Amino acid sequence: MSEIRYKREHHLSVKEAKKVAQKAADELAREYDLVSEWEDDTLHFHRSGVDGHMHVTAHYIDLNVRLGFLLRPFKSAFERHIERNIDTLLASAPTPAAAKSARAAKKPTRKA
Repeated sequence: MSEIRYKREHHLSVKEAKKVAQKAADELAREYDLVSEWEDDTLHFHRSGVDGHMHVTAHYIDLNVRLGFLLRPFKSAFERHIERNIDTLLASAPTPAAAKSARAAKKPTRKA
């Protein structure tokens, strides 16, 4: 088996980081026919020849993927796709400060 390990720091809440992980898994599912499910803060995904998980913490997303023998030749392409996808999603995710100010802006003001 061939392994892909990828760890990215983030400054999101766990809830927002899990949304990023889910979006990444959804895009991978469309392209590679993967099935995924959450177990606490870990998103497990699989299909024939691919088995992996994304563990989400308050500081990073840790991805581990095992590719079967037949998919080994596609490792570098698969790895680049995952890295680019997660990096793009993390870059476009709102930071905690931006999310907080957006929520504050939506709150109605009281008139005395």
